[in-house]
Amino acid sequence: MKKLLFLLALSFTQLSFAQNFDIRTAPTDKNSKNIFIKENAPLVIANGNKTYLYASALNVNNIQSINVFKGENATNRFGEKAKNGALEMTFKPETQLLNLQSFYLEYKISKENQSLPIVLNKHFVDEKEYLLLDKSAIFSVKILDEQPFVEPVLLPRGKAIYIEAMEMK
Repeated sequence: MKKLLFLLALSFTQLSFAQNFDIRTAPTDKNSKNIFIKENAPLVIANGNKTYLYASALNVNNIQSINVFKGENATNRFGEKAKNGALEMTFKPETQLLNLQSFYLEYKISKENQSLPIVLNKHFVDEKEYLLLDKSAIFSVKILDEQPFVEPVLLPRGKAIYIEAMEMK
């Protein structure tokens, strides 16, 4: 039921907030697709933490409730970043959400490596300050010496922090 609610809210936001979403799908394995929304994406507020869907890995099984805001209601409530609407999500109390700094601490990312680009499920997170991860959704975290992804990631070659996580379906 929660997955259905989330998918309905996501579909609603895609249809009602803007006509020009930049929506791309990229196969991550033969049985799934990764939804990647970037331009004109609605703001996501998860337990008070601001993020975007492309900068987050959230386990839909941990969602307690979702509220959808659009137009002036969204900007009055959450500011200019919500000009394309907002999804406010409340997670179960036992859910451990990690922002950028708590992610670095939890996965012992050295100060030296904290300046590296972050790649989440083969997608570059260009606004690292909006990174938000449900710890239960993370499969692995690696420092790659050479990030091998070309499409749709457009990163300079070199080291990167790679996060493999559950995808919202």
